[in-house]
Amino acid sequence: MIYLKWLAFAIVDLLLTLTVPLVAPVVAAFTREQEYGKTEYTWGWLWGTYDNPPQGDEGYVAKRALFIGATTGLKGYVNRVMWMLRNPLYGFSKIMSIKYSPTYTMTTTGNPDISDKYKVPGHMLTLLKDGDKLIGFEYYLVKPWSNTKDLRVRLGWKITTDKFQSKGFAPLVVTANPFDGYGND
Repeated sequence: MIYLKWLAFAIVDLLLTLTVPLVAPVVAAFTREQEYGKTEYTWGWLWGTYDNPPQGDEGYVAKRALFIGATTGLKGYVNRVMWMLRNPLYGFSKIMSIKYSPTYTMTTTGNPDISDKYKVPGHMLTLLKDGDKLIGFEYYLVKPWSNTKDLRVRLGWKITTDKFQSKGFAPLVVTANPFDGYGND
């Protein structure tokens, strides 16, 4: 049943993703630079990022934004649009999240240490249960196809991160990227 629930959420996520290029310029027009370090952000509803301000995280603004360092004016607006395109539907992922409970148990098969960032290939499946009832799952795959690129697939809910307990929820995840960066270069 949980797999069908996730599939329904994934289909809605896919359909909503089609709206991001249309919605991002509008939402970005009504947002402004916000301070860093808040425990949660509430801008942009389904399309905003709950863990960072509209201008993006500090690394994005300083290193990866189209206009490095720009958070205001036309360049800041373009950077806000690009941030939303780079991080689509974080708000939706949170709404469809699994709430944390200390009574839940997790079992993992496969390699729990896989990482595209640290070049550890493999796959894992983690099941989240409340007693005998399956509450959620996370499937994660990192398969390199060159020295700098890999296929990264992450499906289910982000239950294996330390943020599940500290933030109190595991967001929905529907990611399949055949051109993901492999390594921290």
